Amino acid sequence: MKALNRSSFRRSILFVGLGALAITVWTQTNTPAIAQEGGGLLDIDIGDFDLGDDTKGAEQSMSYEGQVGQDAANYKPGTPVYITHTKGNISVRCTDSPGIQARINFTIEGTKESAMQSLGDRIGIRTYASNSQGSVKTSVPGKWSGIDDITVPLTVNLPREARVNVTGGGGWVQIVGCTGTVKATTRGGGIYVDGILSSFDLSTNKGDIEIELDSTAELTSTSRATATAGGVTLRMPITQKGNLNARGEEITVDHLVNGTNTATRVQGTLSDSGPSITISASGKVAITTPQ
Repeated sequence: MKALNRSSFRRSILFVGLGALAITVWTQTNTPAIAQEGGGLLDIDIGDFDLGDDTKGAEQSMSYEGQVGQDAANYKPGTPVYITHTKGNISVRCTDSPGIQARINFTIEGTKESAMQSLGDRIGIRTYASNSQGSVKTSVPGKWSGIDDITVPLTVNLPREARVNVTGGGGWVQIVGCTGTVKATTRGGGIYVDGILSSFDLSTNKGDIEIELDSTAELTSTSRATATAGGVTLRMPITQKGNLNARGEEITVDHLVNGTNTATRVQGTLSDSGPSITISASGKVAITTPQ
């Protein structure tokens, strides 16, 4: 397993007594800071200021930025990959590269340097692979005193043939370029999926779902999408076979369906018998052809 871990601090200071004068300082550099007031620039030596926590006449806010990651080169394409990240957005990209590459680029906003660095040091990621499966799991602690906000997006690169299984939490999920099966669930964001997929199983408690099947794709196994508080858009080839069951606030279907067709429910057979395709949403449902 190959691991990566690096981070840096940025400190912004607003000097109240001087009006709209702000300084941004990257702690790993010794070059002069650039301050801007009105339309002009002022060159200021960092050494002219006490940047401690008790700076008088200044309001301080800091950003602690870093990256953690781990690779698993021995992942076997075509086997399942289980990705779990419940504290931020998830982006999965299927490419021609081998193995699993996983990264978190985090940003911590706050006012207490020691607390921010301590939290950043506790953000972790574990990537695992064997002949039968792969996995990516993250560890992100909650906020404590001195921490205003945490942003922890996860990016995972996989081979195109990966069988993707994502469990999210408070962010959106994006899975692009895959050629196998995709399963994803999240509590607080939308889901976007595209590729030459053979099946999908997607659900979100808050947000829209968008599925863009390649013009050469054919669903061959049971597929479903559920948006508890949102809409669903499914773009699939006009030649897709199967049994469609769609429910929503308002439904539009470009495909010919032999069965029930109402404003809120469409159920029946597509061009021929095939896999079950179930779409359920509280909002609008649109089933169209690929763009």
